[in-house]
Amino acid sequence: MSNIDEKISALFDGELSNEEADEVLEILDSNKNLQAKLSKYALISSAFAQDSNNLPKTGSSDMIEEMSAESATDGDFYIEAPLDEEWAKEQADAQRKAEEERLAREAAEAAQREQERLDEEARAREEARIAEEQRLKQEAADRAAKEAADRAAKEAANAETGVVNDVVPVGKPTASVYFDFDKSFILPKFDDVILSHVKYLRANPDLKVEIQGNCDERGSREYNLGLGNQRALAVKAALELLGIASDRISITSFGSEKPVALGHDESSWQQNRRADFVY
Repeated sequence: MSNIDEKISALFDGELSNEEADEVLEILDSNKNLQAKLSKYALISSAFAQDSNNLPKTGSSDMIEEMSAESATDGDFYIEAPLDEEWAKEQADAQRKAEEERLAREAAEAAQREQERLDEEARAREEARIAEEQRLKQEAADRAAKEAADRAAKEAANAETGVVNDVVPVGKPTASVYFDFDKSFILPKFDDVILSHVKYLRANPDLKVEIQGNCDERGSREYNLGLGNQRALAVKAALELLGIASDRISITSFGSEKPVALGHDESSWQQNRRADFVY
């Protein structure tokens, strides 16, 4: 018999002190298999009580052990066994279930962390894409602004130096067309000037020309700008009539803001009422 069996037997024989009996009962209360053994001993004890005359002279512990062995095949005292194995199986099943739950929980947490990592990477890529788009837009804006500034500077330089084309072949005519006071039609005496420029443009088909209309100082600024524009248009029309393509000719009006003579007399005014050819 095991130690616990001996204690159970001693409990039924009344050989235990109160403290020892409480200890055995506490152990039995926490162990189903031992509770089953206690039930077995109770049945055996009950059988002894009903047939006390048949009890052998040996101690109750030996009798309990002997009758327990006999009761394994006796229908009245059959104990379903092995109870220790069932308890161990229950414990193993509980541990396996707890382990499966732990693994499932860890897998779910790992999947959540992976999803969070992927989401973070996606956010980083999107932020990088937006930053790159903004950078490219800013570069394009800066480039456009620079190109516009370069064009403005070139136009300003051309206006000051009288240059429209990067390269102008030799032989460029320099004569201008002059106008009567407050008039914008071309006088016949300037037909030769028009023809000289037509010949030069025909000889150099890649060249372009700008016609700049000018006025004397008399009249308002707005009026003179309009009159200078009419004079430039008149020269452009004459060039087109002689076969120069319109897209090779541009016009600008300076009004009275670009005089070549600074006097305040008719001689100076005559020199300022003109249309210049700028290549």
